[in-house]
Amino acid sequence: MLSIGINEGINGSVVVARDGEILFALQEERLNRSKESAGFPAQALVRALKSLDLAPDQVDEVLLCGTRPPRPFVLRDFDRAADIPAPWLYGFLTGLKPVPPDTHRKNLADAGLARAAVHRLEHHACLADAAYFGRRADPDKPHLVLTADHGGDGLCAAVHLAENGKLKRLAVTPAGHSPSDLYSSVTHFMGLRPLEHEYKLMGLAAYADTAHSQPLADLFHSLLGLDPANPLRFRRTTPEPTALLGRRLQRSLRRPRFDALAGGLQSFTETLMLDWVRAAVRATGVQRAVAAGSLFMNVKANKRIAEEGGLDFFDVFPSCGPESLPFGAVWRRHADVSADHGRILALRQFCLGPDAACDLEEARHEFAGQVIWRTLADPDRAAAELLAQGHVVARCSGRMEFGARALGNRSILADPGHYPVVPLINKMIKQRDFWMPFAPAMLAEDAADYIRIPTCLPADVSPFMMHSFETTERRTDFAAGVHAYDNSARAQIVNADNQPGLHRVLEHFRRLTDKGVLLNTSFNLHGLPLVRGARDAVWVLLNSGLTHLIVDDQLVTKA
Repeated sequence: MLSIGINEGINGSVVVARDGEILFALQEERLNRSKESAGFPAQALVRALKSLDLAPDQVDEVLLCGTRPPRPFVLRDFDRAADIPAPWLYGFLTGLKPVPPDTHRKNLADAGLARAAVHRLEHHACLADAAYFGRRADPDKPHLVLTADHGGDGLCAAVHLAENGKLKRLAVTPAGHSPSDLYSSVTHFMGLRPLEHEYKLMGLAAYADTAHSQPLADLFHSLLGLDPANPLRFRRTTPEPTALLGRRLQRSLRRPRFDALAGGLQSFTETLMLDWVRAAVRATGVQRAVAAGSLFMNVKANKRIAEEGGLDFFDVFPSCGPESLPFGAVWRRHADVSADHGRILALRQFCLGPDAACDLEEARHEFAGQVIWRTLADPDRAAAELLAQGHVVARCSGRMEFGARALGNRSILADPGHYPVVPLINKMIKQRDFWMPFAPAMLAEDAADYIRIPTCLPADVSPFMMHSFETTERRTDFAAGVHAYDNSARAQIVNADNQPGLHRVLEHFRRLTDKGVLLNTSFNLHGLPLVRGARDAVWVLLNSGLTHLIVDDQLVTKA
């Protein structure tokens, strides 16, 4: 069975699977170059069919994520605060456009899929299925599945018990009681962009003095907590829903220090999430848990859960915002029709998009005379040699990563041993806030030398940068990839199976420098999505301070 899963909401995306095996996955933002692009992913759908050379009649079914089709709204909707779905409120605040009704019909017809069977699957069920089938420890053992985000289909959180391919819903939290809403409300209050800049508050939080941040954490606890009647649910104490806390925050937050505000919010979020996980463990006795939803993009909270949650196993689906919904959709449909209930399903790879060379000839033609192309006999060794010489190298190789994290195929790499490389990269291209750390990518063979790994994390620990870690004394080997204030690191652990190309670069780099770790940050201009292929990569090279670009086996430099 060939299934296409579609998220037609914020960060629209497409996932194609045959008998549960993921063949292709792509976000609309990578094609229209509008970050977090909302709406039906029409271009991504067409590109998926073209990339896989699929005729429309080969598609058995289309799976739309969400039982309630996206609807437009107008300003008078704000008078009915309880009816506003939080993602669409933030879509309004951030300039994203809601999807007109039945847009999917026209777009499916335009792609030749007017006759395909169409099914709608519930939002939090899709998140739960993505987490369970993608990151579970053992298909024969029960798992807690926790999902939490801004909201979808009237819910903002759910707790499931999963076993033998089936999920039993234990508790749900209605929309309007969302920790994600509260985090985004404070992000907006601080003059930043909700649904995009929450990570800036997370990075800033470590600088806060507890004496100043704790009163703010207490304030947030007074607004939202676990439901005393059922601690598997969240419950607000305010009459207005969590998506509309802006005025209350303006009244309650009397000129707080910006770092104290971030610190208080992060402390509140970590404590609330940890208490929620512990409550689920107590209620079920199950000590294996997987998670998904935008709330679990908070890697510092994931760290607290891994260290203090009382779990034997814990993992998070990568890039677990709404873009990941179609993974759960295609896996659920396969599990429901397969004899083994999806026993073989797992997320083995996240580089599922177009090849770097998909538009190579277009790039050569468009930028003729502006860049020099040189064929490399061993591009991974050449990259390592440039990095060991102190150069910053942009790498566009193989298939593009899905989701929010660059995993080496669309990455900017550097020697992390010298902290001055951080302002250098920021000046070249990234323009990141000064307090924000970069991330290290390290060989799986060497990871234990660099970071302290909680015992509950899986054997293939953190291949997708969904966890943060304490660092060891060898943090000086990658000072540029460590948070400057708390010495934590959001690490990507690289093995030859999940990222063979980056693994080879790291091996060559270790032979040259005795360090099995590199700085890895996303290959994009500030405010733009990750580059897609050769054309985007060369355009960024020419419009930034970057000097060395490797596209598959081609070294590209400015003429």
